Amino acid sequence: MRKITCFWVFICIQTLGFSASARRLIVLADSVNFQTISNLVYGNAPDHRNELDIYLPKKHGPKTPMVVFIHGGFWSKGGKHQLPKPLIDLLVGQKGYAMASINYRFVKAGANKYPTQMDDVSQALQFLSSKADSLGYKKKSFALIGASAGAHLALMYAYANDSQKMTKTVVDIVGPTDLSDSTIRGRQGIADATISYFLGNPDAKAEIAKTSSPIFNLSKKSGVPTVIFHGENDELVDVHQAKNLHAKLLQLGIKTELNIYPNETHEMKKSLADVFIKTATWLEKVYPNR
Repeated sequence: MRKITCFWVFICIQTLGFSASARRLIVLADSVNFQTISNLVYGNAPDHRNELDIYLPKKHGPKTPMVVFIHGGFWSKGGKHQLPKPLIDLLVGQKGYAMASINYRFVKAGANKYPTQMDDVSQALQFLSSKADSLGYKKKSFALIGASAGAHLALMYAYANDSQKMTKTVVDIVGPTDLSDSTIRGRQGIADATISYFLGNPDAKAEIAKTSSPIFNLSKKSGVPTVIFHGENDELVDVHQAKNLHAKLLQLGIKTELNIYPNETHEMKKSLADVFIKTATWLEKVYPNR
């Protein structure tokens, strides 16, 4: 008889990032058998910001697809440890995907403004591709999962920076898609302050506000299949950003799916189990493990 293990996991999303908290999530999974390779160094940044972790299923090889998680946290906090364990159990333990979770440099006073984080994502993916043959997973082929600020980076990489077309799909969880949006800029709130700090420019009409926005980089040529998860009552990234991205993807004829959660805020506390299950279903359709 197949052994079933019940994982009681305490998970929530902090503002702009996943972290442990007192929300109980029940995940049923097969006994997990996977290898963890921790703290691989992909660049020269200090403070462990150019490190990543890799999770390999028990059976893996050159056809095993790789899923990469990019954490959130205002582009200024968080880390690779925020990859939720239930998602590892589901995608690696049950579905047989390889996974990686990356650190990137934080924006801070006088340093590491955009596109520093984008450069790190690009370097991490090049590193992962270079290790594919020796570690045993598919080369130059990725699905990207991003949470909030991490979703922004995932979308920007896919739509604007992936000249080798390595990204096969993006999972966007509460990601900001338009950094010039008047609904979050000019209010003197936390979202506006964060974006101004990140870009190094407080002007919502500045050119960088558009060139750093996924929706303005999306085109028929650059787009990839994209699934979107967003809370209807998101107080930081208004839900219309998700709806607008979805509409543009549809207009361009690019495969997309929009999942809006009524009564959910940016933290998406009550809906993570559903997000994870639908993510696995989406990957099986557009980036299957076979």
